[in-house]
Amino acid sequence: MKIVRYCLAGVFLTALLFSGCHMIDEPIVVDNMMGTRVPVPSEPVVVVDQTDPTLENRFLEAEKTNASAVDSALMWSQKYDELLRKNEGLMEKNRQLFLENSDLQQQLGRLQTDLDKTRGELEDANSFLQEMHAELTRWKTDVLGFRNEMRDAQAAQLQALSKVLQILGAEPISNATQVARNNSAASGQ
Repeated sequence: MKIVRYCLAGVFLTALLFSGCHMIDEPIVVDNMMGTRVPVPSEPVVVVDQTDPTLENRFLEAEKTNASAVDSALMWSQKYDELLRKNEGLMEKNRQLFLENSDLQQQLGRLQTDLDKTRGELEDANSFLQEMHAELTRWKTDVLGFRNEMRDAQAAQLQALSKVLQILGAEPISNATQVARNNSAASGQ
């Protein structure tokens, strides 16, 4: 029980210390359980200087308006209601932005998937076009080579036909006339 009283005395001294009160120079006496008075040793106390401007100005707003406590309470209640409404509005806006952000993230995921799929398709199409270009180049080379072979084959056929005609008794064609016909036939192709 003595410890409790000493603790209470310590709490009381601490409260006095932090409340800005000055310490009394005479020692504090506490009654113990046996009815005897025991002095509590006093320690040097730090005095709190209340020149802080926020401490001085905290109640000046109410003094400037010369409002009663009821008016001041109503004013603070109205301010609280306004701030409460603003807070609800901001929370609603935050919720909407959160939902919109979630929707945009889902949309981004779908679009990223589509983009990856499209990139793959474009790579496949690009490789296909490169293969087609190579095949067309080969075809062009083959056609040009085949054209020369066709000319040679046609020339051989003409020679064979002219020999057949000569054997059958036809009159031979002069070389100049034959070259002119070959040129006209080649330009017609």
